Amino acid sequence: MRVVGSCSTSSDRAEVRDAAAAWTGRVDTVTARTGRVDVDALLIRPDGCAAWALPSGRDLDATTLVRALGTWFGQPA
Repeated sequence: MRVVGSCSTSSDRAEVRDAAAAWTGRVDTVTARTGRVDVDALLIRPDGCAAWALPSGRDLDATTLVRALGTWFGQPA
């Protein structure tokens, strides 16, 4: 069974893609348009719930994203 999550960005946030790169194969990184203007990036768990969010205009705290990735998708490859 393959567990796949999604780390999606509503704007081109390369630093989010870079932080999630070690989970390639378990987490797909996509850029998507949404109606929400208050969030620049989301980590979506396999069950569809948000595990992490980056509010619009905020700098990335990669530590919190990496912690959420590790919690939901195990150690990086």
